[in-house]
Amino acid sequence: MNSVQSIDINVLKSQVDAEIAARLLVEAEHALHIHRRGFQVGDLRLLVSMESASEVVAMPPLFRLPGAPRGVKGLVNRHGRVVPVIDMADLFGVRHEGAENPWLLVCGRGDGAVGITTSSLPERKKFVDDDRVSLAEIGHPIAACAKGAYREGRDIWIDLDTDAFFDSVFLVEPAPL
Repeated sequence: MNSVQSIDINVLKSQVDAEIAARLLVEAEHALHIHRRGFQVGDLRLLVSMESASEVVAMPPLFRLPGAPRGVKGLVNRHGRVVPVIDMADLFGVRHEGAENPWLLVCGRGDGAVGITTSSLPERKKFVDDDRVSLAEIGHPIAACAKGAYREGRDIWIDLDTDAFFDSVFLVEPAPL
């Protein structure tokens, strides 16, 4: 005997509609917030876009680079590619708190990747437009390479424009002829 299983099309339609509605609510909530990856260098609180931060690893072996611009700590090998590493603490003269086990935050991919040393693991941050702070209030030189800034409690997080920042660090003036 064949048993025929019937499907109530209205129940199925209700389930699909509920799933679509739930996804739309999640997407709408996500769109209300500014999502970034936050990390600290001393008392400097920095943000990078989720898309630009591609990897976080314990600091791999570092190869020093004589004659490198100030703040460039050296080079690391990441997946067969040479990645320059910036030490922001050295660059801006801030103390690394607990830098015994530094981390490497790699921003970008492929030949455009650049590493930043951090003293703690980066974390996901979420802000709303009301958290926005004027860059004029930021008294730090890194504000020149910022896309914005956000307040979280008493802390100010600087949203770094990684392309502009990396360009400024690696800017090499041509030698006079």
